[in-house]
Amino acid sequence: MANLKDLYDPDVISSIVSSYSEEVKEFADGQDPLDAIVKRETTPSKGEHLFSHYFWKPESIPDLPFKKYYKKDWLQPAQLHIPKVDPNWVWNRKATEQFALALYKGDTTLLHGLQGTGKSCLAEQWCALFKIPFWRMNCNRETREAHFLGSPSVEYNDKGQMYIRQDPTILTDSLRYGGLFCEDEAFRHNSALVLQSLREKSNRTLLLPDAPGRTADERKLAAPEGRWWYVLTDNTTGSGDETGIFDAEVQDASTLDRVDAAIEVSYLDKNQERLILKNYTELNDTIIDGMLDFAIKVRGAFTKKATTCTFSVRGLLSWGENIELMGNIGKALQLCWYNKLGSEDQAVAADLYHQIFARNLDE
Repeated sequence: MANLKDLYDPDVISSIVSSYSEEVKEFADGQDPLDAIVKRETTPSKGEHLFSHYFWKPESIPDLPFKKYYKKDWLQPAQLHIPKVDPNWVWNRKATEQFALALYKGDTTLLHGLQGTGKSCLAEQWCALFKIPFWRMNCNRETREAHFLGSPSVEYNDKGQMYIRQDPTILTDSLRYGGLFCEDEAFRHNSALVLQSLREKSNRTLLLPDAPGRTADERKLAAPEGRWWYVLTDNTTGSGDETGIFDAEVQDASTLDRVDAAIEVSYLDKNQERLILKNYTELNDTIIDGMLDFAIKVRGAFTKKATTCTFSVRGLLSWGENIELMGNIGKALQLCWYNKLGSEDQAVAADLYHQIFARNLDE
């Protein structure tokens, strides 16, 4: 059998062995070279506080610094878009930490997950806490470039001089005044090409349509540095809908490549959802636990494709409110959720309801 030295140049082998020996010597203390990472310093600047100051000691990210703004830090039109804090909101710990890291880096961030998991509300409540304008644009199949960019028109001033007037949009106003722009249901439209340069965090510019008399500088809108964030939300990750339930366009590779952070927002755990219901209603623990067990079973059936419906936190709150007003658990569920289902999904839901409450829906 041939030796290694017979197959390869001895000088080459000697070089490889020497290089490896030096690397082993450098990490002779037993440290894995893959773990030898010098972490970036994240010291708070003036007016900033650590993540743990606002939330909790993070587990999956560093304790990053963030600035809490004042209403006066924004111009009047933007102040109107600062949302109010929802007293019933409960932070999804894992998603919140990942979201914080993405915003700290200025990433173009995708929040994806099933309906009612709180994707857009996560971004909205972050803005409420930190007093940041929240510009939300709801997209659908009919969303076109003009909805993002506005439509130019020719008008005349008092002296009869022609000028170009650009209709403002939620997006262009967010770029003008600053804040967090949320492109809700971002993969339902096919106008993403006009947003490519804006989605690239090293660029963050938007080019308005060409028009007579408009210079190149007038066509270019740039996001205010450090005071503008881009968030997309959708039920899918942009690669299409495997369930056949959601109306989502498949995104091309160049679009998805500009998404710097993809965060799955899942339903809260049972204890957190129980806290929401206890804060929102006066229902007893037995009823609340039954509601939560039912919602969890429906979500499990959806995951297994046994049904085409799921059960959101919004649904739980509506159900709880109906129970208090109607005095009947089953009829309250029918009114807010069950009656919207198809016949096959109704059969599954009725069976799950009987499993949890040991009674029929119409009792």
